[in-house]
Amino acid sequence: MATEVYVDLKDFDAWNMANVPDELAATASGGRLQVGTCFGNSDRRATLSRLVQESCGEWTPETRSPYIAASIDELRSSDKPHFSKWSHESPIEFFNTALRFSWHIPLVLQEAPETPQTAEEFAKAMFDFWNSILSDMTPVYHSSLYPISTWKALSEAIIGDYRYMESSRIVQGTVLGMPTEDMF
Repeated sequence: MATEVYVDLKDFDAWNMANVPDELAATASGGRLQVGTCFGNSDRRATLSRLVQESCGEWTPETRSPYIAASIDELRSSDKPHFSKWSHESPIEFFNTALRFSWHIPLVLQEAPETPQTAEEFAKAMFDFWNSILSDMTPVYHSSLYPISTWKALSEAIIGDYRYMESSRIVQGTVLGMPTEDMF
């Protein structure tokens, strides 16, 4: 389950537009500027149980679990109820909520921190980036039933006291322009 969350440039006032970096504005498509994507997380306990049962030979080929990139050791490394892992090579992330939010920031605007960041510091940096561009009442659009209609409601859903989604450390990005040979 993935739900794209975006703002419509027609809703921006002069203050908003003055704060939009050119590199970010260039990623707009059809007048929409993607803020991020909300994804569902996997149940850590259920997945760990299936993997342990499978490793003990308790699964038959007919009931074998679907492909899971996480290992038993990785899943045992946290007690948080939910996890996400894109592939065997990607880092595993653990969450307290069943939903995660992957921010969308053009690669050219993504800066590597000088010192490693905690998950909370990273989430705050992503929030601060978008908060410098969007005002509280900027309309936010998506194709789901989440009770989110403004930037303030989205930020409360991600970092508020009653959050129901968490910020992922996997950031979506966009490369501007056509790739050249020296990029490979």
